[in-house]
Amino acid sequence: MKTSFISILALATSLMGVMSAPTAEVSIEKRASDPISLVINLLATVQVYTAQINTTVATLTPTSSPAEKKVASDAIQKCMKSITAAVVKTTKQVPTKPIAARQVTSPTSLANIILTLLLDLSGTLNNVIAGLGLTAALAFAQPLVLALSNLLLSLAVVVDNLLVVVRQLVGALLIGLSAALAGLIL
Repeated sequence: MKTSFISILALATSLMGVMSAPTAEVSIEKRASDPISLVINLLATVQVYTAQINTTVATLTPTSSPAEKKVASDAIQKCMKSITAAVVKTTKQVPTKPIAARQVTSPTSLANIILTLLLDLSGTLNNVIAGLGLTAALAFAQPLVLALSNLLLSLAVVVDNLLVVVRQLVGALLIGLSAALAGLIL
């Protein structure tokens, strides 16, 4: 009986300690406006939608009927709109600070996350090109490219030298993309 009473007392005491501990709402709020956290959250969201797009494209075959391609195209368009909306939302969340109050964020670490985002989108668009053709992919990609451009411009205000680093990384990505597109007939 003493053992169970002591155990219950210890449990009650620890629960009271946990309930009276200060919460970390301020640090969570601060972390949410950090450019790296924003882009990591965006990357996670984008990866969910690109996985759905890749799954949809994987169901298509060269012998897929126009009706099947239309259903797939509609599903892909819905996901691309969701990706674009997520990019726009993230762009609006990037804090706009004067140059003196910029974040002390490494442009290389942020650029690497952005590169991962771009590689994921590029791979998905390559799958869409293979499944539905270049015309469909271009129709899906235009609003997304504009939204990504705005995101990079908003991040460049917060992180010094970000565009320079992203330009170098995307330059290498575009070389690979141009090689993939070279064999396509429009």
